[in-house]
Amino acid sequence: MELLKYHSTTERRFRRENIFKLLPFLVFMSLFFSGGCKHHDNEPNPENPGYFKLVWKVRLPAWTYYSSPALNADQSVVYTGTSKFNVLSGDTTQVFVALNTSDGKRRWTYHLGCNVLRSAPAITPDGSVLIVVQLTSCESGIITGDELVSLSSAGTKKWSYLINHGASPVDVGLSTPAIAPDGTIFVAGDSLYAINPDGTLKWRALGKFDEMMRNSPVIGSDGTVYMVSHNVPLTAFNPADGSVKWSCELGINDHCFASPSIGPDGTIYVPTSPGILYAVSDQGSIKWTFVLSTAGFSGLFRSSPTIDKDGVIYFGLKSGSPSSALFALNPDGTVKWIFEPSDLPSGVPPDHFDIYSSPALGTDSLVFFGQEFGRVYALNKIDGSVTGMYETSQGITWPSPALDDKGVLYINDLDGYVFALKTTTTGLDPDAPWPKYRGNNQNCGRK
Repeated sequence: MELLKYHSTTERRFRRENIFKLLPFLVFMSLFFSGGCKHHDNEPNPENPGYFKLVWKVRLPAWTYYSSPALNADQSVVYTGTSKFNVLSGDTTQVFVALNTSDGKRRWTYHLGCNVLRSAPAITPDGSVLIVVQLTSCESGIITGDELVSLSSAGTKKWSYLINHGASPVDVGLSTPAIAPDGTIFVAGDSLYAINPDGTLKWRALGKFDEMMRNSPVIGSDGTVYMVSHNVPLTAFNPADGSVKWSCELGINDHCFASPSIGPDGTIYVPTSPGILYAVSDQGSIKWTFVLSTAGFSGLFRSSPTIDKDGVIYFGLKSGSPSSALFALNPDGTVKWIFEPSDLPSGVPPDHFDIYSSPALGTDSLVFFGQEFGRVYALNKIDGSVTGMYETSQGITWPSPALDDKGVLYINDLDGYVFALKTTTTGLDPDAPWPKYRGNNQNCGRK
């Protein structure tokens, strides 16, 4: 395995190491513009209930550090894009793409230039694609703002809206929009914005902060919008006018960079950086907390939880000690099981197993997730045992898997590869109230 796979992919290490010099620009561009699709004929053992078969992989011209794949309504197209740290002067390789799910061929490419994708794409009811783009100077590499961009299903720009009016010192986390059934868009920047489907402002809440809110709102079944960040308590907003329904203070300095999730009874689950998961009722009261240290661990939460039909909560751990791990909690916050890696190569420390990725819950009681060491796992959700594992080209950080109705899993890695992996499932668990990152394959962020 390449040495790069063993490097920690935390933000600070990226800034210290100019790894881009190891990824030649000409190789990227030649692979990208020549199609970049590779097919694999090795058939794993189909008797293994968690096996993976590579259907195709496509290499993009830059890292896919933040973006999680999204599927359109009929699951014929997968959308994703590129982002990387230390954008060099004149580096214009960033792109957002639409790929056929059948073979990985590009339908279209939207060129971002020096700008960086700072969200997972989200698909609107009319098939438009929403992304948050971090605006970056080609000359200096300095961040100058962030904008919400709407693209048609054909890849043409419909409109954009500036959601951060200056350079942001916050370079952690995602800003994926949430989309209501009527097409209203809720997105966090220097404020919480509600944007009409035509790109006009509906309302703006929370005032203007010196730091951008690098987190993503979610929408409850009654339309209530929930937002939390490292400078904002968990707050419930009226979707019509942005008025506050209630606000719930979490712990002191409980910075939150992971998107909240919503359980079957409306409970909002909020993982925070100090290693505390809060379960908050839809009326704004804390039901319980899970403190990482009570399970004998320390670390940070970046992974957004997923919830199954029984109310079991699944999420990952970053910078973990004695190891990073995937946790399954019972609905009352007690530990159901903990998955720790047991087969890392010699010389690879357990904290290189960081899990930013949010799990996807498939049929057949399988849990899928990616992790920093460059693996995609299938676990049995009953006991956390490994049923399958696939090694990617490079580590997986923020990207979370999508899973279509044919059981094909889509995920990105740091090398810029987009993978389509056939599994034994028949798709996302239809009975799970929040089966993957942002709630569904369109990444709408609503229950």
